[in-house]
Amino acid sequence: MKIGAMGDLHFGTGSHIFYRALFKSINKDAELVVMCGDLTTRGLIEEARGIADAVSGLDKPAVAVLGNHDHEANNQEEIMDILEDAGIHMLERGPYVTEDGKVGFAGTKGFCGGFLNCRIAPFGERILKMFINETYRETNRVNRDLKSMKADFKVVAYHYSPVRDTCIGEHSEVIPFLGCSILSDPIDTFKANLVLHGHAHNGIEKGQTPGGVPVRNVALPVHNKKYVIYDTEDFSSSG
Repeated sequence: MKIGAMGDLHFGTGSHIFYRALFKSINKDAELVVMCGDLTTRGLIEEARGIADAVSGLDKPAVAVLGNHDHEANNQEEIMDILEDAGIHMLERGPYVTEDGKVGFAGTKGFCGGFLNCRIAPFGERILKMFINETYRETNRVNRDLKSMKADFKVVAYHYSPVRDTCIGEHSEVIPFLGCSILSDPIDTFKANLVLHGHAHNGIEKGQTPGGVPVRNVALPVHNKKYVIYDTEDFSSSG
């Protein structure tokens, strides 16, 4: 399967023409589209409706997760409703497996907290525990979905990065807020084949989890506002 992937669309005023053309173009290149969060700029209902209108020309299946921008106005549930009505499967609400059972998708927004031996531990002040426990809650959702998933090839979509690798290029002070290696745990445990994420606008495309699963940063700013096409055959030996 050829997967068209993108993240950090930041749909806002004046975006219609660009995104209508983008989704129309991706039809000829991909068999399924994955959107890795920050679909809107400020998490506004009208922005979500704009995305829904822009994808009306997409004739391929699409799955998505939300990003931090999509939570800004606390409209995340309404945004997911709008996008699902437009035919986009929101992975926060459950995994997606292709009709032939060959490729499955699990995902959620994720959260931050740092990487490997530098990640934040749930120790000390209550507010710090609440902070990092959000990352554990997000991770547990993917853990549950991968555990129950029956598919030959498994893709995980996040907004936040599960590895430091793809954040290289960002200011070092910002990197702990771009993702967390806790998000890698279910990926390696259940032998996913590919991970897609966004959020790290100044990062790089390629990385891998501690278990060797390929990770790809598909944020549009990383790819000069272009989507990326990945063929599952190129990753079939992973996991």
